[in-house]
Amino acid sequence: MSPGDRAEGMARLRRAVAHIEAEAGPAGGRAARRMPLGRTLDAALGGGLADDGLHEIAPAEPQDGAAAMGFALALAARFLSRRPASALLIGEGFAAHEAGALYGPGLIAHGLPLSRLVFVHAPDAALAFWAMEEALKCGAPAAVVGEIWNLKGYSLAASRRLLLAARKGRTPALLILASAYGQAERLSSAAETRFEIAAAPSVKLKAAAGRDLPGPFACGARLIKARLARAGPEAPLQAFDAKRVIRLEWRSQDNVFEELAFGDPAISLPVAAAAGDGPHAASQWR
Repeated sequence: MSPGDRAEGMARLRRAVAHIEAEAGPAGGRAARRMPLGRTLDAALGGGLADDGLHEIAPAEPQDGAAAMGFALALAARFLSRRPASALLIGEGFAAHEAGALYGPGLIAHGLPLSRLVFVHAPDAALAFWAMEEALKCGAPAAVVGEIWNLKGYSLAASRRLLLAARKGRTPALLILASAYGQAERLSSAAETRFEIAAAPSVKLKAAAGRDLPGPFACGARLIKARLARAGPEAPLQAFDAKRVIRLEWRSQDNVFEELAFGDPAISLPVAAAAGDGPHAASQWR
């Protein structure tokens, strides 16, 4: 494909995305359905994260997959706190084999009551996308979380179907692009927002034995894409810096994010090296 053909293809994609944005309707009618995340992100998102949109989450590096999942689960907990319904967690089979299963006590500590979680195991990515779309259209869940590894079928058309399904059911779609590490800026989709997530050290917690313990979940977040329209004069949309990394700490007891400076004290215990056996570690808890 020549450079001219590639440029023409990108132009067509941009026109298609602009058409989808126009179909989404005026932002003013959706301003009341935004979930606050934090002062910096809210300023760029026009008041917060829309609860009827498609939001993509990609790890910055291969070892940041667990952090991307932790961020998505924190968002799900926030949405659960706003609606009495349950959240749907849909995982492609290979993603679970690669990263391991979610750990029940860890989910509870993260602010997610197990009684309000429905787990769906999809054998492949195509069925995972189908399950997400159907769940979003029905509007019953408080949030739909999908973890996908094989992204070959994730096209502009596929992302548009998820977006329109989220609009129809007024349900947020949180899509973890597990294998898209290092590609967050090059993806083209109809998603409303895209975050790149990296693991960050926890602050120290003093223990009775005198040895510091890991603190709350923390991550470095980059807002790569935010195509929300202006939410109104009370929450004006501000230009965001896609290169800026914001350190977030999750306060599960309050279901809120707190923005922290990267100079805050970190835990001094050694960090385990990234697993090198891939799918052979499938039986381990995440």
